[in-house]
Amino acid sequence: MKHIRPTIAWALFAAFSLTLVAGCRNPLARTLEQETREQLLASQRAYREAIAVGEKKVEFETQRPDSEVEKFLRETKIPNKDTTLLEEVDKISGPTSYRPEDFDPGRDLLGNASAQTVAMTLQRAIELAVRNNLDIRVARLIPAIADTQITQAEAVFDATFFANGTANILDTPNPPPVGGLGVFGSVQQKQIGLETGIRKVISTGGQVSVSTAFNYNRRVPSFFAVTDWHDANVALNITQPLLRNFGSDVTHSQIMLSRNARDASVQDLHTQMLEISANTEQAYWTLVLAKQRLLIQSKLYKATIDYRNVMKERLKVDALGGEYADVLTREELRRADMLRARQDYRSASDALKQLIYSDDLPLAGEAVVVPLDVPPDAAITLNLVEAITQALKNRPELRRALLEINDASIRQRVADNQRMPRLDLSLTLRYNAIGINSVGAAYENIDGDFIDYLAGLQFEVPIGNRGPEAALEQRRLERQATIINYRRTAQQVVREVKDAMRALDTAYELIGTTRSARRASAQRSRELVIRTENDRLSPERLDLLLRAQDTVAQAEAQEAQAIVEYNTAIARFYQAMGTLLEQNGIQFQDRVEE
Repeated sequence: MKHIRPTIAWALFAAFSLTLVAGCRNPLARTLEQETREQLLASQRAYREAIAVGEKKVEFETQRPDSEVEKFLRETKIPNKDTTLLEEVDKISGPTSYRPEDFDPGRDLLGNASAQTVAMTLQRAIELAVRNNLDIRVARLIPAIADTQITQAEAVFDATFFANGTANILDTPNPPPVGGLGVFGSVQQKQIGLETGIRKVISTGGQVSVSTAFNYNRRVPSFFAVTDWHDANVALNITQPLLRNFGSDVTHSQIMLSRNARDASVQDLHTQMLEISANTEQAYWTLVLAKQRLLIQSKLYKATIDYRNVMKERLKVDALGGEYADVLTREELRRADMLRARQDYRSASDALKQLIYSDDLPLAGEAVVVPLDVPPDAAITLNLVEAITQALKNRPELRRALLEINDASIRQRVADNQRMPRLDLSLTLRYNAIGINSVGAAYENIDGDFIDYLAGLQFEVPIGNRGPEAALEQRRLERQATIINYRRTAQQVVREVKDAMRALDTAYELIGTTRSARRASAQRSRELVIRTENDRLSPERLDLLLRAQDTVAQAEAQEAQAIVEYNTAIARFYQAMGTLLEQNGIQFQDRVEE
């Protein structure tokens, strides 16, 4: 019989544990997840359907119509030459009309007249920025910090070793016998003990512990045959909430929230990398534009010097001092524009250096970056449906919004559980034994003859239960807010994609407009130069020439700006779709290496 009772006890404990594990999942979890999935799928489907309604063709290519200027210059042949006016004006104006040796950034802050230059491609600049940018470095640390928080949350389920020591020395007076007076002696007791064991929190919200305890006992006077003895026990204890705080939805909630926080930090890193990549590309093309403007102003300044020398010679013939002073004024104003262009170029170079943060190219140094890439102006094909689909799929802001919905769902499930009454079950199975001479003898006597079965239930419920009910309603509203926030974020993403497409399409057409204006102004300037070569340079004609040069320079700057804006718009378009990193050959990993 003594071997049957322990077997039955262990079987009861095992059956109880299996029952708890089988029922630890809250059915509300599946309901919330299914509801959220259906709502978000319907929202994205609505976006795609709204775009496709009434559209037969959703794909188109950026284009710019051929202007009258282009037709005229292309169709007009130059006498005695096998070229057209279009070819001729492109030789004397536009991005290809400048010589590399004309590029001069001017004196640096160290007093050096010749600048130290570092040539760089766009691809290299983006790679350096993604690797070295300080904002990205900070963002890379956040997921690693979140990993430690996950470990802290998981550590709740680590087994814990415990040990408790006690020493009780009592001298208890006895009351007098019947008919006696005063105190009748005392009972002296001594108990010195140690309890050790291991306890562990389990996923159902309960706690399991296995422990052993032994004590040395002394009692004088003793009602037993001995005054000194030892006792020992081995115990298994399970405490388990049955309603409130029951189940993995509650016990694992902090772990799931910590994991979501880490995933959110990864998406924040993705957003930061997209932004830095786009900013780097924009800074690179801005540097290209600054270089082009510097070349334009340098060329304009040198042309003014040539005309000033001509007018200086004319002073000996028929030119007036005021006419010569007018040319000098133009010279100084153009020199001022050139100096400003040099300053703008060096500032643009520093802005790019700050983004890429390369040890080989420190911001504190005076070396300037020279861009090697020429901004392309080829047409690209656009598809609004595909662009929005890619954005809804890839944008990290939307993935982060989904994580916020998941966080709110977790908190709602926990709040739903906290509405329940508290009903905690405690079960203890303890084997006892006693030894007269030593603790070892007590442990040798543990054979199942003396077993304690302890069970307890603890119940409580707030009257009215208003606090938990209000907390649940709060979590429901917060979850609704996260779903609305996802839709709002999706709308913002759609708008950003459309704005980026419009900017791209407009910028491409602006290239054609500004190029036509530049070619027309260059043809006007060319004709004035030809007339000057065949006739004397009068002050009036000189003024016309200088004004025509200013017009050409302004048109060249506008064309260069339109080309740069087009390439920047392409980068922002891919950023809006969330694919800019892949477009630049950079693979983003959701798992950040520590």
